[in-house]
Amino acid sequence: MRCWILDGMAEALSVFDYFEVVLPSILRWKGPAASALGINVLFIVNGKGGGTWTIRLRPPTAGVVAGNEWKADLQIKITAEEMGNILIGKFDATRAIAAGNVDLSGDLRCLRRIAFLFQMGGHEAEIRSGTASQ
Repeated sequence: MRCWILDGMAEALSVFDYFEVVLPSILRWKGPAASALGINVLFIVNGKGGGTWTIRLRPPTAGVVAGNEWKADLQIKITAEEMGNILIGKFDATRAIAAGNVDLSGDLRCLRRIAFLFQMGGHEAEIRSGTASQ
């Protein structure tokens, strides 16, 4: 699954650029539907080019901040290499978890609700409603 906004530039996109530029654009595009999810997700990306970002998917406005800004409902620890694999559509969750490259904690039910953060596809209305095909 490739991120819709990343097609054509995924190979050159850094993890930092994803969290600081691309993801905030996705959240603005998603609009109130993103903030309506009512969760916070903490990403801890280890390795070269990594960092820590908190994604706020709560009212009044969804957003991303560097660091551990809010209490997270879901925490995702991932290597920079695996995060890069997500961004280019080559991520194998089973392999990454088995290899110890991804560690998940908190409310794992949130995973399905945040899939749009890495989705490719569809018309703006599909993205906003969360019905984009994968």
